[in-house]
Amino acid sequence: RLWDEYLNQAVEIDIKASEIKLTGTPPPLDAEEHWQGRQVALLRKGKPITMGEIVRVEKDKFYARIAKIPETFDQLLCRDASRNRQGWLASEKRAGSVFIDSRVPPDTVPYLVPAKREGPRPVVRIGDATAVLVNGVFGDPLLHLRLHNRKRSLLFDLGEGGRLPARLAHQVTDVFISHAHFDHISGFLWLMRSRIGNLPSCRLFGPPGLADHIAGLISGIHWDRIGDWGPKFTVSEFHGECLSVYALQAGRAGKTQLKEQPSPRGLLLDDAACTVRAEILLHGSIPVLAYSLELAAKLNVRKERLKTRNLAPGPWLGELKKYFAAGELQAMIELPDGSAAAAEELAAELIRITPAQKLVYATDIADTGANREKLTTLARESQFFFCEASFLTADKQYADLSGHLTTSACGEIALAAGVANLVPFHFSRRYEKDPLQLYDEVKSSCGRVVLPKSAEIISVESFN
Repeated sequence: RLWDEYLNQAVEIDIKASEIKLTGTPPPLDAEEHWQGRQVALLRKGKPITMGEIVRVEKDKFYARIAKIPETFDQLLCRDASRNRQGWLASEKRAGSVFIDSRVPPDTVPYLVPAKREGPRPVVRIGDATAVLVNGVFGDPLLHLRLHNRKRSLLFDLGEGGRLPARLAHQVTDVFISHAHFDHISGFLWLMRSRIGNLPSCRLFGPPGLADHIAGLISGIHWDRIGDWGPKFTVSEFHGECLSVYALQAGRAGKTQLKEQPSPRGLLLDDAACTVRAEILLHGSIPVLAYSLELAAKLNVRKERLKTRNLAPGPWLGELKKYFAAGELQAMIELPDGSAAAAEELAAELIRITPAQKLVYATDIADTGANREKLTTLARESQFFFCEASFLTADKQYADLSGHLTTSACGEIALAAGVANLVPFHFSRRYEKDPLQLYDEVKSSCGRVVLPKSAEIISVESFN
């Protein structure tokens, strides 16, 4: 009330940011939503003259309601108070704190780089994992999938990695690279530098020729002081029905071929946490890989039924899950009361199965019939489909020249695949001033597109 009374006779003035000194707690100039309603003071030689609040920001200019117009001033002090939606004064969160909420766990959140305009930064929850498009929809492709219960990270593509902390790189076990264009592989230098030390080999997957590209990046550095601490990598090149596997280490020349192994139906990785498959598509004249990740089905104990049968939890439940997951349904499980029963019988009564959930990642794809057919099959009925939509339909000639998808092609593929949620990304920077037009066009082809909720972040919860 006192603040409103103070501004009762306020007038609006404009202030060029380049002509004054900003102090206090100013957010980045391009974070317009963090400026609106912000409480400020005008100072001259360090002394406050008058106060007011920001109405809006346009490029290098502030528009502010000021209690009285000063003759001169040389400084704008920004406080961490602003009007909330109810019109009351409230503490303002730092620009970028939108990432920290219950849906975006701290071990997933990328650093904020205020100077860069990279549009919405999609975040999705799938099973016990969180996936973040680290550099936003306009930045270098880099999808970080965090397996929280296992303290393990997977990366899809390796664009600029500076937003991710080095300690996270220690927990990256697998990297799936679509192709070796600069914006998809430049983050390898961040990964390599962050993994110097006594760490296990990190697995990299990609198209034919990837081992040579990685060897070239490694050989571009002097490793005279690294000794045996050079980061180690196992690189698997996907050739359709087989994998060529190589070992590389910083400080050791060249690559060593380890083996050739079959890859039935594009299988790259299959462990207790997830299964990853690949499909070879074309980006102009070069091969690119699209990836499908399927999280393992979850076996949850029905605790209420344990109570009904007066069965105490214990190691026997772990045995039940192990035998059931392995398909050994007739294996006998000894129960706490001394009796025994077959795994199949116990599982039917005590185990709730959460079906496997699927995420598909595809980018830099030419709009051809063959590519559409393969990608539609790969993405079939996925919970989340991260798919590039680089150009508006009206700019299809640019998409065709560069081997990319348009918004309509992206939506049509997602619709044909029956995906639950479509997350379009890898937008051309020609649209960075108005990304919503891209979302609108994708949505016109597929109503399941995940739309941005703010200028910074998209967040979606999947159904368990």
